[in-house]
Amino acid sequence: MVYWELIKKGFRREWQYRLSHVINNVASCLFGFVFMAIWIGVLSGKEHASAYSIQEMIHYMGFTQCILWVTAFLTPGLDIQTSVRTGVISLEMVRPASFYLAYLSQETGKIAYSTLFRTGMLALAFYLFAGFYVPKHVGHLLVALVSLGLAVWIALNCSYLIGISACWTYEVRWAHLTYTTLLFGLGGQLVPVEYMPGFLADLTPYLPFASIIYYPTVLYLEKVTTGWEEIFLLQSAWGLVLSLINRWLTERARRKLEIQGG
Repeated sequence: MVYWELIKKGFRREWQYRLSHVINNVASCLFGFVFMAIWIGVLSGKEHASAYSIQEMIHYMGFTQCILWVTAFLTPGLDIQTSVRTGVISLEMVRPASFYLAYLSQETGKIAYSTLFRTGMLALAFYLFAGFYVPKHVGHLLVALVSLGLAVWIALNCSYLIGISACWTYEVRWAHLTYTTLLFGLGGQLVPVEYMPGFLADLTPYLPFASIIYYPTVLYLEKVTTGWEEIFLLQSAWGLVLSLINRWLTERARRKLEIQGG
């Protein structure tokens, strides 16, 4: 099947750069330790008034740092903008395989690689040097993995949305930087959603950014053990909405190419 071949191609492409990824992993570890140290300083003497203990925050920062490689650090725009700029998109659009699924499949191969050689390696490093939480119940672990899968689905569609917009904007760097800023700021990576100020504390949980980072994290850490059905529903809704929007935009882009002659 063509999509399976694209997944394998994406995996093999990342494998070619495995030595440089070791440096990425070291940098991610360092950032993780820095975030942990910051929160240790913030929470020292204030744990009684916090939603997280110091140890829980160490686990929180460690887990979010691990899953960034499969949710946040995807290829900007899935590199669709390069196809637009070079004109290759006119050929890709007429192929019998789905343009939308082809790009998602290739990026899925990268995610599979990152799961094994980035997320997995980071989890091991944090386990050895700072402590890495392991769920006490298998059921909670499975719930967290499903949530993480939905988070990846949302993240893929967000990146695709940025990339396909190049058919109208030609330059998507600004969109990628804006998305990354919102994801880190409102997704719960730097600051858990519980600590958001004012109206953001009420709004942020319903945004797609929280569905990408925050919800998989709190489910994995067993901070939320009930009501996960509502979380799945929210994540599924965002994934479905973004998928439909991307399908629609892909068809619009195809018609734009046909009208303009490629």
